[in-house]
Amino acid sequence: MNTSRVFRHFCLNLLALLILTSVPFAQPVQPEDDLLLAILQQTGLEEEDLGFEPKGYWTRFPDPDDIPYINLAFTDLFAEPLKLYDFTSVMAVAADQYLHPDALASDEQALLRAVYYAGVRQSTGQMRAYSASLWAEPEPGQPLVAAIREIYKATGRTWRYNAMGEASDFPLNEADVLQQVDRLDLKVRGLMAETVLHLLQAYQWAETGRRNIDPADMQAVWRIRRLGETQFDGLEYYPELEDCAENIDRNSIYYAGSKLLQSGWKLADSLTTLIDAGRVDPYRQTLNLQTPIGRIVIGDAFDNEHDYTDACLVVDLGGNDTWKGAAGATPSLDIPVSLAIDLSGHDRYKNDEEFLPSQGAAILGAGVLIDMSGNDTYSAKRLAQGASMLGYGVLADYDGDDTYHLWTSGQGAAYFGVGVALDGAGDDNYSIHGDGQGYGGVGGVGALLNRSGWDEYYAEPVVSDSVFRPDYHSHKSYLNYSYAQGCGIGRRGDITDGHSWAGGMGVLIDLYGNDRYTSANWSLGCGYWYGMGFLYDGEGDDYYRASAWSAGAGAHFAIGAMIDDAGDDEIHLWDEKAYGIAFGHDYTVALNYNRDGDDLYRVMGDGLGYAINMSQAFFVDTGGRDAYVTRKGRNYGWNNFEQYNPPPPGAFPHLYSNQVAVFLDTDGYDTYQTEDDLADRHSDPRFNDDRTILVPDPGERMLLSNGNYFGIGMDTRGEPNSIEAFRMKLARSPLGR
Repeated sequence: MNTSRVFRHFCLNLLALLILTSVPFAQPVQPEDDLLLAILQQTGLEEEDLGFEPKGYWTRFPDPDDIPYINLAFTDLFAEPLKLYDFTSVMAVAADQYLHPDALASDEQALLRAVYYAGVRQSTGQMRAYSASLWAEPEPGQPLVAAIREIYKATGRTWRYNAMGEASDFPLNEADVLQQVDRLDLKVRGLMAETVLHLLQAYQWAETGRRNIDPADMQAVWRIRRLGETQFDGLEYYPELEDCAENIDRNSIYYAGSKLLQSGWKLADSLTTLIDAGRVDPYRQTLNLQTPIGRIVIGDAFDNEHDYTDACLVVDLGGNDTWKGAAGATPSLDIPVSLAIDLSGHDRYKNDEEFLPSQGAAILGAGVLIDMSGNDTYSAKRLAQGASMLGYGVLADYDGDDTYHLWTSGQGAAYFGVGVALDGAGDDNYSIHGDGQGYGGVGGVGALLNRSGWDEYYAEPVVSDSVFRPDYHSHKSYLNYSYAQGCGIGRRGDITDGHSWAGGMGVLIDLYGNDRYTSANWSLGCGYWYGMGFLYDGEGDDYYRASAWSAGAGAHFAIGAMIDDAGDDEIHLWDEKAYGIAFGHDYTVALNYNRDGDDLYRVMGDGLGYAINMSQAFFVDTGGRDAYVTRKGRNYGWNNFEQYNPPPPGAFPHLYSNQVAVFLDTDGYDTYQTEDDLADRHSDPRFNDDRTILVPDPGERMLLSNGNYFGIGMDTRGEPNSIEAFRMKLARSPLGR
């Protein structure tokens, strides 16, 4: 950004601005080719003046070149905030296309690609969305027996025991395997043989990924379970975690997970096709074998209970089953890959062990759980339901009205890895204490993708004995830190031990249905300490209820964006200390964008395009008859231009940055009200329909030592979609809804 050019540009426009703003509330300008850029020009800005590009000479600024684990997209999005919609749209359109029922039925790589665009690609640039390169050549005759023999061979374990030049009488590995395999249908044997060979390849890649890590560090990391709760203010430093993060070969781990996911989906789809066609009897297929890389199990179509501490592959062919323990998660450091598949039935997944990842989760490895159909219930404590720490974890539920409950770290969450939760269809209910539902912890990428259905997302808002996460950014600290629903949180070590780690990337994408979101503080598209959080809702009449630092918000060198592309929506930030709906503090980029619909926005504190301490906040509503209700806050393009002006030494970078606050409502007849302590509402004297204000106004700006403060609030009845930055440019799925 060239701030001297900005100042010159401002001077050239000053006369026009003085005419436009001869009174504090000026008439709106007419939209030009791009309404948003035309509005920015009124304040003296152009698109290239937006965003931040920190320099090494910005003293006291936590230099991004010295902050490890910054996400691949962060630096460029930090410099180009008007690319946020396009960036989020790629993930949304990919989820729409690859989670479509027809795509999942016809393309064995569809699930892999959905995880790639929202997860793997956001963590590494060295992989592309082609395939997991599955390759297997099962031997004829007894392919499954031969595949299991390959496990013994690859791991250096004995397949046939012998002594004194003769075969031993026992144990008889081959005979034991043959006895069980002979009970399986020939078609099932062939499919399972391929999957076992893929599983072996995944195991070998996971071991490759861990080759440089000290085993003692891995053991120490396995016992960490309060990582999310301890990192935001640097409450505890884990040197062994940092050592593992530095030494892990994450691409090998991701490749192992990709093989599990694609192979698992191929097996699930093939078995379902055979069973539906009556070519395999699911009630007559069972298997339970120990191997050097973990137990391999096939459960029949009766109601089964699966509870294993050593499984690497479990396939259930139907029935209303109970899954206990790991279930598609790494059960120990000795078993770094795990795949679980359930074809049908109303299943119950339950894990009561706090130190055991479960339900599509991994620590220092890869874990995948695929459930094809049924109204399922998932419950666990920590690190579950699409989660990882230094690994790759995926939960994919294809169809059904499902219920998910978790304490922390899951439902699409990760630390130094990738964790993705996928749900294709059905009316689903998600509940969590915090740190999930699209949560990127330190160095991680966590995503929750839900394609269709009327869904509910709930992060416990109120402090209680059972959920005790009090945040002082609430009245008497009675609300919880949510860190949920599209949230990226880093380790702020500048106030403790100096070990600052960048936050990850958290994504929640819901494409169709009338959805409900409930949370407290730090949620709904929120970033903290070099973290990024994105919430995208495609369509439907949605209801959002949260509190401080929510709905496109963030603090301390972060990015937070909330996007709703259609529907009559309501956003309520309800606590008296709540602030958000496009609110940024301390070099944060915050966006709240809502396309079309008659929407209601209610915030009790600062927000609706409010930026402080050199942040940039953008609130844009491009259509509909909207209602705005505020109480005690500063809103509608306001910013704290009077603070740090002139800046003290600690705020030296403010001289080279632009603080931007934009409130823009285009089209429609809108209402603006204030609400008193009794909840009575009155017309807002500060702002109304078809009005423009500049903050600071030209007279105030001329008195400032530092003029890099730009705020505008505008309500206009121009073209609702004449903003290039928020135009959907990608091809939608040819498969339709």
